[in-house]
Amino acid sequence: MSSHADATITAPSAPLDGPRLLHCWHGAAAALLGQRGRLDQANVFPVADGDTGTNMAATLAEAVAACAPLPHAGQLQDALAAAALGSSRGNSGIILAQFLGGLAAGLDGTAQLDARALAAAAGPAVASARAAVAEPVEGTVLTVMAAWAEALTAACPDGTQPDLAAVLAQARDAAAAALARTPTQLSALADAGVVDAGADGFVCLLGGFCAALATSPEADDALPDADAPLPATLHADHHPARLPAPPSLRWCTEILLEDTAASPEQVRAALADLGDSVIAAGRAPRLKVHLHTNDPHLAAARLRAHGRLGPQKVEDMRLQYAAHHGPAAAVGLVTDSACDLPAALRERFQVHEVPLTIQWQEHEYIDGRTLTASDFYAELGRLPVHPRTSQPPLTRFERLYGDLLDCHEHLLSLHLSARMSGTFGAARLAAERAGRGRVHCIDTRRLSAALGLVVLGTAEALADGAGVQRARAMAADLATRTEMFVVVASLESMVRGGRISAGVGRAARVSGLRPLVSVSQAGTAAISGAAFSVAGLERQMLARLRRGRRRHGAPARWAAVHAAAAPAAARITAEAADLLGSEPAWVMETAPILGAHVGLGSYGIAVTWR
Repeated sequence: MSSHADATITAPSAPLDGPRLLHCWHGAAAALLGQRGRLDQANVFPVADGDTGTNMAATLAEAVAACAPLPHAGQLQDALAAAALGSSRGNSGIILAQFLGGLAAGLDGTAQLDARALAAAAGPAVASARAAVAEPVEGTVLTVMAAWAEALTAACPDGTQPDLAAVLAQARDAAAAALARTPTQLSALADAGVVDAGADGFVCLLGGFCAALATSPEADDALPDADAPLPATLHADHHPARLPAPPSLRWCTEILLEDTAASPEQVRAALADLGDSVIAAGRAPRLKVHLHTNDPHLAAARLRAHGRLGPQKVEDMRLQYAAHHGPAAAVGLVTDSACDLPAALRERFQVHEVPLTIQWQEHEYIDGRTLTASDFYAELGRLPVHPRTSQPPLTRFERLYGDLLDCHEHLLSLHLSARMSGTFGAARLAAERAGRGRVHCIDTRRLSAALGLVVLGTAEALADGAGVQRARAMAADLATRTEMFVVVASLESMVRGGRISAGVGRAARVSGLRPLVSVSQAGTAAISGAAFSVAGLERQMLARLRRGRRRHGAPARWAAVHAAAAPAAARITAEAADLLGSEPAWVMETAPILGAHVGLGSYGIAVTWR
């Protein structure tokens, strides 16, 4: 438990105005940040993904950093709650944000916060947090919040105005006692020999809030980064036999639903059959939705019927669990969603992915997660608006790097060509900010199946025990020996995405020529051939593969991809197999982020030469 919980109040405290209330929340955030590693280690419920402390700390710290010190306590709390909803992460973070929102509603019109005002707002705040959860469970943070609120009410009998600091200390002690009882209420905690991590975090923040009452707002320093790597490993102090089982559901999904008229109850009902840990926090027109599911794309589709899909987070809990409990290699491997590599190989070698973002009509999607390839291609030919793509936000890299550096000494991060996307630049900046010299980013100058071949070869080397420098050299070598040719049905999508100039696109339309596209050694799209028919393009592709085999011998490995063109891909794959003397390592539909640029009906082959 936080050392703040032992703070002793020695003098009566005045009611809190806005600046002093913000100072106390700053102290609460600092306490959470100081204990997040310990809280992450104790995280076993609802899944053992080791991020409860980080999620709670990031939610509150980012909200505090976003707030100006408004003079009015109620207005300050309202601003803090709004910021927390936007910054909230994970089960614990969203519940905390809803609690802060309930507290803000109870303090509406309260210029200065005293003990009676807090006690009056506490019960509704806890009820609001509980109402956000589809299936509340006792022995969690909700139980401890309730004990805290009950203690506040008991300490403020009618007709009295007790000292705020004394009441807060008394309620904090009641919350700590409730925390100690959580293993008797929840078998998962008893089996692991821990108290509930979210409840522990709540007691921790109460201690920080109380301790800040005795200090001045002028003493506040900038809060540290909640995503900085931690030295401890998840559950390092737990006996392996007592570890919880891997998550039964894969994706921890969070979506900000904006411009909605739906109630939290309606949203929870719409998602109830897709998984568990369903939470809908906030109120119309802005709700933060959380669930654990195997189908984040279905959750996005259902939410889209209720409003506009805003920023999202979808994390692979099973891969996180595997990395922490049984890493595939000493060096962790990261790529992005422009890497076409089958899911089974990603899982086998623990290849972690940072997905890019797709903006389509008014909605935002996470490539391959809240918008799958099959759904994307079904809509691509139907919707009049062409999708826009963008690099992942910096925080997406920082969160993954911070998590993986808790269980790997170094990370190798391999990305699509920097000449085609800002993804590599974002990765490198995140590595500088969060990696502390332990994250090594490589611009492979490749994409799609070509990037997949580079990543797979590197993953195999790491699994065989290669160190980071050897694996880095291996990746660079594989990239120079890998090429890709794509039959593009139309240049229109490549022109819209800026991969091919408008002049080249006009010339192709006028002439009727179809292009054979490749990626240069510099990592740019290049026209490597043209023909008036698909058959002519395929002959040119096979001729280039034939020349490659004469020059290099049989390929080390090759693969094929397509954009909703499975029959064409099967035809060219069969011919290429005869020519190259081996079967493809895989044939798969290319990621939506790539399909947006090559368009429906395109297909290609990537080859790594020996």
